[in-house]
Amino acid sequence: MRFILMFSVCVGLAACQETTAVSSAPPSCGSEEMSHLMGIQRTQLENIAFSQPYRIIPEGSAVTMDFNPARVNFELDQNDAVARIYCG
Repeated sequence: MRFILMFSVCVGLAACQETTAVSSAPPSCGSEEMSHLMGIQRTQLENIAFSQPYRIIPEGSAVTMDFNPARVNFELDQNDAVARIYCG
């Protein structure tokens, strides 16, 4: 009986302790820093040496659904200019 009482007290006290939530932002691929590349043509984009994985996505193209947080995606418009830059 004492064991059950002591166990209940310990569980009750443990439930009252404060916990600190650690929010970790997902790693960024650096797409925010590449906003200056918006509007450039595909041929110009292909001549840039990137240090991380990237892919160029022409308008209307099918892309795989695999998510790579380190990869930069360059989505092109109908004129082959960069219309969107995002991670994945």
